[in-house]
Amino acid sequence: MPAGTESADTIEILLTRLHECHEVAVYEAIERLVQGAKAVGLDAHALVQMLDQGKTFEEVLEVIESKLEDRQKAA
Repeated sequence: MPAGTESADTIEILLTRLHECHEVAVYEAIERLVQGAKAVGLDAHALVQMLDQGKTFEEVLEVIESKLEDRQKAA
């Protein structure tokens, strides 16, 4: 699957899970979330799984932040 298509599909999946409206600002926020997750080794599937398991958006952000901090400490 082309990277651009995967990104668009990812945004749609996450918007559905977060029950957000389809505004440009929301798409941009989701895209930043996906980019941050990828930077710490999480893919869209992992993000969706966390949300499906009942994690809040804030908890998902905390996971990403924690992984980023761990990578910075290891560097």
